[in-house]
Amino acid sequence: MKQVTLFNLIKSSLSTITGAVLALGLGSQVALSQRIVNVNPSLNSQSVPPETSIYGVFEPTNGVGVDPQSVNIFLNNQNVTNRSTITNNFFSYRPQQNLPSGANTVRVEFNTANGESRVVSWNFTVNQPTANLNINSVSHNAVNKTLGTDDTFIATINGTPNGQGTILLVKDGETVQEIATQEVSPGVYVATLKVNPNEATREGIVVGRLQGQNQTIYEVASQPFAFSNTATTAAIPPVQEVENGTVAANQSLRPLFTNYRSGDEINTRGFTLQGQTLPNATVDIKVTSALPVLGGLFDVNVGQNTLVNQTVTADNNGFFQIQVPAPSTLTSGLRYDVTAVASKGDETSQPVDLTLVQQ
Repeated sequence: MKQVTLFNLIKSSLSTITGAVLALGLGSQVALSQRIVNVNPSLNSQSVPPETSIYGVFEPTNGVGVDPQSVNIFLNNQNVTNRSTITNNFFSYRPQQNLPSGANTVRVEFNTANGESRVVSWNFTVNQPTANLNINSVSHNAVNKTLGTDDTFIATINGTPNGQGTILLVKDGETVQEIATQEVSPGVYVATLKVNPNEATREGIVVGRLQGQNQTIYEVASQPFAFSNTATTAAIPPVQEVENGTVAANQSLRPLFTNYRSGDEINTRGFTLQGQTLPNATVDIKVTSALPVLGGLFDVNVGQNTLVNQTVTADNNGFFQIQVPAPSTLTSGLRYDVTAVASKGDETSQPVDLTLVQQ
């Protein structure tokens, strides 16, 4: 009795598909002479991934099979037969691009071995694809130094583009200050804060928050920060003579790399340098690579190459970035030497040097 009931349930389920929009007004008994079973995506399924393949099995009844030469497969009324795999027992189609979100319809037209026409169709719903929100790094310009009154604190989030970034400053474990960011380029969120006497912090933690796509994620900078309630006493770089005349170095013009600091390791093939200077300033950037080899009393650089020797222009917020390609031979321990000089009008900054190491 249980077997009969199970058979009837299967038969009822299959006939939903094969009871089929049949041509020529054929009856249900004839319809069961050829069925399509084990379809993917299943009938009326929801939340189907957009990269899903479409397939099904031809199941003969009473020994009647399908004529594979007669099979035509349609996806959303588009004939995809010539891009499908069809046999006597099976058909499949792998879309060349993701299925559109929302309702999708598959229609299969074929003849049985007896020459009877069949049309079978079913619907399913595809999910709207969503990218995972991600933070690659959180960095700031107060590493190993204390910023004082009137200094500018800069924090950068590198992550998924088109989100909403916020910097959270946890000060001495007691208070939290939020600073809004601006997405200065895809996936790069920069926040700035002018330090005032009320910002004094002995030990602070920088937390990056990124929101979007109904997600909120956090990442903590690897280094703490400190603010003083007095002005910093760092010496202003002296005026220097250059061939085209005397130019004054400007501390705010001097490029500041925001996503790397000297000694950081690179774990990718190629990398992006990001930094801050005055708005619309030009920055001359040179990047060389070499493999240090200890030779007696001296370090000898092997295979030195110039990877970048280029001028970039900062945007209206003073943000700049440049892509550094990987050298032809990538070896662990390879050293990258970076030099940057910014210019604006008649002013030229002193050079900034940065050394990075390939992991």
